[in-house]
Amino acid sequence: MAARVLMPQKTDEVDESLQAMINGFDFALPEEVEQYRKGKEEHPEDADKCFQLLFRRAVADIPLIRKIQSESSGIQRLKKNDILKDGSFLSYKMAEEMINDEINEVRREAEEIKPGEGWPDKIFPQAVQFMNQIAEQQMAAQRKAAEAQMKAMQAARAKAMAQAEAAEAAVKNIEAQVAAKESEEETLRKRK
Repeated sequence: MAARVLMPQKTDEVDESLQAMINGFDFALPEEVEQYRKGKEEHPEDADKCFQLLFRRAVADIPLIRKIQSESSGIQRLKKNDILKDGSFLSYKMAEEMINDEINEVRREAEEIKPGEGWPDKIFPQAVQFMNQIAEQQMAAQRKAAEAQMKAMQAARAKAMAQAEAAEAAVKNIEAQVAAKESEEETLRKRK
């Protein structure tokens, strides 16, 4: 006797995310890590330039940190319920360890570049604040563009309505002229 196993079909992005968690955790550090290392190697005495590169690196790390944090409870739940393969759990743990090492390295570098200024504790909160400001600016720009588009649509609609009203008035004028002409012709016929 043969058994037929039906696998559920993917229905949305959440399923794809779940599949990614179950089948493995793909993770790589941002290119800003290497840019910082090259910049520091090329300009070791330029603390401001090195710090700018380090800050960019911290900003680029934020999405990865958020991803690890947001998926942590889901991964733990999947592992607890034996849904997650061991290899997938290990790849997640390696990614988690990699980002923790990255956080610690950025903090060490911040202390090395600007010792005694408290940057190991401030760099990531500042990076989050910077990202939030950028997101707010992007949202404001999108709102402004949407408002401009709405105004343009309203202006186009008003113009179309004015043209329609003008056309309607022109038609009524022509109809009135035709009616007047017909009335005049009828009056002339009656006189004859």
